Amino acid sequence: MRAERLVGVAELRRGYPRRPVSETDPRATLARRLDYDEPARALLVEWEDGAVHRIPFAVLRRSCPCAVCAGEMGRPGRFQLKPELDPGEDELADMHLVGAYGLGTRWADGHSTGIYTFEHLRRLGAATAGA
Repeated sequence: MRAERLVGVAELRRGYPRRPVSETDPRATLARRLDYDEPARALLVEWEDGAVHRIPFAVLRRSCPCAVCAGEMGRPGRFQLKPELDPGEDELADMHLVGAYGLGTRWADGHSTGIYTFEHLRRLGAATAGA
């Protein structure tokens, strides 16, 4: 069952001062809050530096860094071979923290092997905001 809000990120960040940081500051990739934005069908990410990104589920799924989706060892990944999304592939069913560095996801089609580092999410959020 999907949680209403992913908890744990804010608790990991206690003690960090909330002040503006540059993109080169490590705190620029510290997620303060991760949540579902169901109406926008997007992952909501609030960063320690105050930036807020909404990454559409379809963008998030196509950017899955796992070997099946992104490819490995010279072999193309699933989205290089077939960029179209099948039903359920862009429906985020669940998410969880992976250590203090990333986000694990489970999609409605059962896929769950990708780990999105906070650095990867920050790049996706910045690219989506500029689009």
